[in-house]
Amino acid sequence: MIITIDGPAGSGKSTVAQLVAEKLGYKHLNSGSLYRAITAYFIENDIYDTNNSKFNKKIDNLSIKIEFINNVQHVFVNNVDYTSKLRDLKVSELSPYFSVNKKIRTIVDNCQKIFASKNNIVIDGRDIGSFVFPNADYKFYLDCSIDERARRRLIELKDKNKSVLFENIKKMISARDEFDKNKKEAPLIVPKNSIIIDSTNLNVNEVVNNMLNYLQV
Repeated sequence: MIITIDGPAGSGKSTVAQLVAEKLGYKHLNSGSLYRAITAYFIENDIYDTNNSKFNKKIDNLSIKIEFINNVQHVFVNNVDYTSKLRDLKVSELSPYFSVNKKIRTIVDNCQKIFASKNNIVIDGRDIGSFVFPNADYKFYLDCSIDERARRRLIELKDKNKSVLFENIKKMISARDEFDKNKKEAPLIVPKNSIIIDSTNLNVNEVVNNMLNYLQV
């Protein structure tokens, strides 16, 4: 069984996907973590873009795999666990640009498809139901207003004792939306035949229960 959840940055995809997977006893596969792990690998190797010979040499010998350790997804690049580095600031900044590279996308897509062939999964991302698993058993698109996404992000940062202005967060999210919707490789769209849920005025449990009501599993 493959259940996909697509949506823009900050819409709550990963949180909802994790909870739905727990309710069903499925694996939650976070596709963004795979791109982040690869980005962390290249940063560690002092490679910051895909337009140089160093990148080409490394990408041709790159392997990636997923393992669940104590029910937590770990991502290994060339047999090294990069999970602890996925939220590094530089990784967050550069992963969108590495994620549009065709060779990287092929590696990640193959990894996800192999894992899905052996497990029941709930997988979230920005191109999952539209490009990676267009024939998934169930497809959701989780939408949310930009103001609400910025508000949630502001709360998250305050909880981490980080000071930032609401308007600055909103600008960053808006810029990411534009990047995701206009990129040449697998832009963010509403997948065909997907169930659209707007979480603007819903809490996490309401979104999860809403999805579960659609699932016949």
